[in-house]
Amino acid sequence: MTINQKLTAKKFLPWLSLGLLLAAYSTFSWYVYHLTVTWAVWVSVIGFALLQAVFLTTLTQGLRSMIGRWLSSDTGYFTTVISFAFLATTVLVWIHIFGYIITVIAAEVLARLDLQNRGFSQVQSLAILTLVSLTGLGIGWVASYLL
Repeated sequence: MTINQKLTAKKFLPWLSLGLLLAAYSTFSWYVYHLTVTWAVWVSVIGFALLQAVFLTTLTQGLRSMIGRWLSSDTGYFTTVISFAFLATTVLVWIHIFGYIITVIAAEVLARLDLQNRGFSQVQSLAILTLVSLTGLGIGWVASYLL
């Protein structure tokens, strides 16, 4: 194997999308810290970060088939439409909170797609997304605490 083949076979981290993910979680953590919330909210935020990384890496096939089965019936489709209407109303009422959440979701999806395009496995992607997400939450909390 030549040097050029080794360089192209090597996986490079997508630093730009991971940096955006880190910044998104840092600002989200900063915002949550300034809400003066309890430890239960921090546990929920950490759980959200972990669950989102799991959903984006390992559960995509099963989730896709479950949604397909759910939407195949009229009852499932009607329930989905009503649920999305309720969710849209909730988002509009609490737009100041959901703005941060939507930013975090978009940054994590971008990072996941970049990792997938670079050839990282699901386990590697899960580890990287979890590490960057929790690091961002920690940076935001420490920065808020110190300032």
